[in-house]
Amino acid sequence: MAPSTPSSSPKRHEFDTTQRARFFDAFDARENGDGIAYVCRKLDFNLPPSTARYWLRQRDIQGPPATRKTRKQASRLGRKSKVSASDLERLTNQQDPIHQEPYEIQAKTLPGEPSARTLQAHATQAGAKRFKKRYTTEISAKNKPIRVEYGKTHENKTLTGFWQQVAFTDEFHLQSVKLQNKAEYGLRFPGQETTLKETKTTGLNVTIHAAGLITYNRKGKLIFYKDPQEPSQKACKPRKPRQTMYQTDTQYKDVLKAWEAAQPDAEVIPKGNAMSQQFYAKEILPEYIKQIKALEAHFHKRFYLQEDGDPSHGNKSTDNPCARLKRDADLLILVHPAQSPDLNPIEACWQIIKQRLRGGSWKTVEEFKAAIQAEWDRITITQIRRRIREMRWRCKRVQELKGERIRSDLW
Repeated sequence: MAPSTPSSSPKRHEFDTTQRARFFDAFDARENGDGIAYVCRKLDFNLPPSTARYWLRQRDIQGPPATRKTRKQASRLGRKSKVSASDLERLTNQQDPIHQEPYEIQAKTLPGEPSARTLQAHATQAGAKRFKKRYTTEISAKNKPIRVEYGKTHENKTLTGFWQQVAFTDEFHLQSVKLQNKAEYGLRFPGQETTLKETKTTGLNVTIHAAGLITYNRKGKLIFYKDPQEPSQKACKPRKPRQTMYQTDTQYKDVLKAWEAAQPDAEVIPKGNAMSQQFYAKEILPEYIKQIKALEAHFHKRFYLQEDGDPSHGNKSTDNPCARLKRDADLLILVHPAQSPDLNPIEACWQIIKQRLRGGSWKTVEEFKAAIQAEWDRITITQIRRRIREMRWRCKRVQELKGERIRSDLW
């Protein structure tokens, strides 16, 4: 006779959410005096009273979630992160050289070598992102020798023989928000200021673009361009119609064609402070040429056009709208070194306007433009002449400073 094998313990039965719900419904509908064991016997499935008591204790603690079958969940779901918190801390450390590199290069330094997009997503989730670095006023090593050479070329040129025949031009931008806040001063040593003061955004918030021309004896017309809309006139652009489920392709094309025909022909104007060569050659350069030709006709002398190194001026190539327009007008060009507002006297005029407008308050764009025009009209020829007379000294000074920035009591 074969020996009997010991019987194994029965496997514990798992109850689903439906059975849990049926028990709770029966328990809540029981009559007074019915116990838990009696309720369990009335069910059409075998439910031990001990399990029923455990479910009731769970409901007292958890509330409604206890009526559903639950599983123990992991504290962190999904795959292991490819970018850890320590990695992000290292990449955002300003003392680490990798801090300034783009996402593509930063990602290659991490152990798992995640993609640049993965790194960007983790950084954004942690509250970090790439900020544009502040513009520096330091003159680059490449432009310093060019500035020195400019000084050597023009240091011996006299006022009557050269500088009086130079038309200094420039374009500038005035932000109403920054000018409405008066400058605040505090006593400190250099380098102590570590945080940037936020600009208040109360009142009119627009940017006015203007251009001008000055010579030793004449002040040109102030040119406003890319005028912003009045805040009260700003309107949302109508949305492009979408094809509905009831329209055929032909019907939708007819609707789209009618919508496009109803749109006004808006002039394409570069956004922000950027300016294209086409825009400069159409809107600003013709006015400069007109003023220079009037000067040449009045003084019977040739005048030089001096522009800064902005790419929109077309000074880096010969086959562009600006260069062709200058050749057709037979202009004399005074080549101006880059990063050299201290070698352009009209920059001093912009400083005068900004200082006088500081702390003002304007409600409309036209009111702000009128204030700028009024300050431009207040600048006298005497003030302009004093600054142009400094050009010979500045040409010598830029050589002494080996291309560094020049400062004087005037500008």
